[in-house]
Amino acid sequence: MFGGGLEIGFILFIAFLLFGPKKVPEIARVLGKGMAELRRASNELKNSLEEEIKNIERTPDSTTGTASTYGHHDSEPTPEDPRT
Repeated sequence: MFGGGLEIGFILFIAFLLFGPKKVPEIARVLGKGMAELRRASNELKNSLEEEIKNIERTPDSTTGTASTYGHHDSEPTPEDPRT
């Protein structure tokens, strides 16, 4: 909107008015730690999902090219079929 510096300055000014100069650094520290933890959890979830997608893409589809799947190519024994 106005640029990053002006907006951050306005937010800091309001924070000084509301909390006082002694509490603002403590609040900023807590918010910074919270944001870092959120970013870390987000990256961990993203990496986990990417790894699972890679694993799914790597595993060959076991149903392609085989006749062992029921419902395809009459591979399920019928009652009159002598196979056991």
